[in-house]
Amino acid sequence: MRKLGDEVIFSATDIVNFLECEHLTSLDRIDLETPLEKSADDPTMRLIQEHGTQHELEYLASLNESGKRIVDVSEKGAGLDQQVAATLQALADGPEVVYQAALRDGVFAGYADFLERVDLPSDLGAFSYEVVDTKLSKSPKAKYLVQLAFYSSILAKWQGRMPEAMHVVLGDGSRLTYRVADYIRYYYTLQARFLD
Repeated sequence: MRKLGDEVIFSATDIVNFLECEHLTSLDRIDLETPLEKSADDPTMRLIQEHGTQHELEYLASLNESGKRIVDVSEKGAGLDQQVAATLQALADGPEVVYQAALRDGVFAGYADFLERVDLPSDLGAFSYEVVDTKLSKSPKAKYLVQLAFYSSILAKWQGRMPEAMHVVLGDGSRLTYRVADYIRYYYTLQARFLD
């Protein structure tokens, strides 16, 4: 949850936090207006984040080694609006992979690790994209599916079709695939509760 000018922008993490603890969402909202005291940096969490970033970069390297054309949106522009515009341009150009894709639909915005092109027609052309996220965990978690559905719902509006699948690459290198249709209705119900 953050402010962009006068607007409050919500991320996939905000939806997940709401699912896990509605009180946390209330505290996050209060913190936007009156910053609350923060706890000290946790070296263990920092180490986990570093390992997570390394796992993501290893997956990116594997895509590069396989010869895929990749557009890195994190290098395009300084703010969310510029990166969203760069992501839209990348999708129109049709690379095989968009890395650090900036997605936004109204008050919902975030960065998907990867969008991978598939041969299913959409408003973009003879292709469309599906979300791929990297997670350090060695087993899937329900919150990963909420996050993937968050990005898939925005991507669906952008490309004019709901992605058929969403994927997570776990810390042991295994890739799990889920049908978006199995989870998207639940996600939309959760999103509506969050907004209420």
